[in-house]
Amino acid sequence: MAERFLPKNKVAAVILVAAAIYLAMVLWFPILQAFAWSFTDKFMFKMSWVGLANYRRMFTDDPLFVQSVQVTLRYMLMVLPATAVLGLILAVFVNAVKNVTVRGILTASYFLAYVIPLVAVAVVWRYMFEPSRIGLFNSILDKFGLGTVRWLMDTQTALPSLAIVGTWHFTGYVLIIYLAGLQTIPDVFYEAAQIDGANRWNVFRYITLPLLTPTILFVIVIGTLHNMMMFTETYVMTSQMGMLPGGPLGSTTSMVLYIWENAFAYQKEGYACAISVILFIPINIITIFQFRLIRARVEY
Repeated sequence: MAERFLPKNKVAAVILVAAAIYLAMVLWFPILQAFAWSFTDKFMFKMSWVGLANYRRMFTDDPLFVQSVQVTLRYMLMVLPATAVLGLILAVFVNAVKNVTVRGILTASYFLAYVIPLVAVAVVWRYMFEPSRIGLFNSILDKFGLGTVRWLMDTQTALPSLAIVGTWHFTGYVLIIYLAGLQTIPDVFYEAAQIDGANRWNVFRYITLPLLTPTILFVIVIGTLHNMMMFTETYVMTSQMGMLPGGPLGSTTSMVLYIWENAFAYQKEGYACAISVILFIPINIITIFQFRLIRARVEY
């Protein structure tokens, strides 16, 4: 017997249809429009068909695009492992606290970093990274006689500085996910291990980690997507008077920031859409692959 496409309840059917129309208007139509515009040379309301010229230019005649891909991958490789490991350590520590009130305070204090708007966070961290001695980090280094670091003004330290901010901001969110996963592990496993005389490391290695694998994989999925969409911290922290963000010398220009530059600073909307398509494809491939991996591990 074939399944009904819409439920029998008329109210439920209307809600589903309305939700489908809303998603089509605010999600799928803009995506399809971006795909279509990627084959054009678009400026404001003027548009001309150029076929694959934008994609050809992207891969053969635009070193800045290649640099933006490298910056995005480097940032992801710095932030993702750090947040995944640090969040797990903090989650295990918080979960070990037996007092519910203390555990709630610790959880809230860590999660507060993620709740605060990233723009406000970036502004504060920008002043902390001031290259002169008035910056918090440089003032500390100066007290120990270690000199000063140019942080956001140096091509070698600018991206790691942004990675520090990204790690600090996202770790609280990762901690909450890990904590939820840890609290779903039945106590009977830990009680059996305690009876067998297992130490804390063996309990963590042979009980906690295997049972937490689906949660860890989910963190990797979310972290990958989050880091590939890096924009706010770069835009706020590297903006200079009269200069586009992403400096110095493009060392912090991510793919999303490069899309913004082409669309709004250079008015190359068709080319920006082509870059968006290139970013859209690997994000979806990675998401599908990782969710299939999660499903396989859960079923296993």
